[in-house]
Amino acid sequence: MLRKFALLILRRKNLEHERPKLCAVTRRILSLLGPAFVTAVAYVDPGNFAANFSAGAKYGYLLLWVLVLANVMAMLVQYLSAKVGLVTGKSLPEVVAEKLGRKSRLAYWFQAELVAIACDIAEVVGGALALKLLFNVPLLPGGLIVGAVSMLLLAIYNKPEKKYLERTIIGLMLIIPLGFIVGL
Repeated sequence: MLRKFALLILRRKNLEHERPKLCAVTRRILSLLGPAFVTAVAYVDPGNFAANFSAGAKYGYLLLWVLVLANVMAMLVQYLSAKVGLVTGKSLPEVVAEKLGRKSRLAYWFQAELVAIACDIAEVVGGALALKLLFNVPLLPGGLIVGAVSMLLLAIYNKPEKKYLERTIIGLMLIIPLGFIVGL
């Protein structure tokens, strides 16, 4: 019994020396989670949930391959973009701008704008649909609410400290499981 007590005391003393390292590691990991949550918004937004649930209710598992393939492709693009950034120290658009001529760059820019517009429309419609399903808000006012919240997020994004945006996004993402729990 005494031996166990002595071992416990020794372990505590060893842990006291390790505590600053542990706190620094924990802080470092938590600092990396902010950008991870901002990136995760692309995958766990109300528009994706609404589209996935409605497609799943209508088609069952027949469209599961689309979700798997889309996620694998997104992971591949993010992985390759990260590798380009690590090797060159530049973002993917900067590398494209260096390597391609004016016409090709403009074509890529136009395509990127079209994709961004299509995604934004889907997000607004998905958010309005989520507000309709959860709180019975009509679609037009729901779309306006989603647009206003988007403008607020852009205002937060323009602040020099990105931690405010990260904390706001994490808070908004916590609303999603809360909505599902309330809906049960």
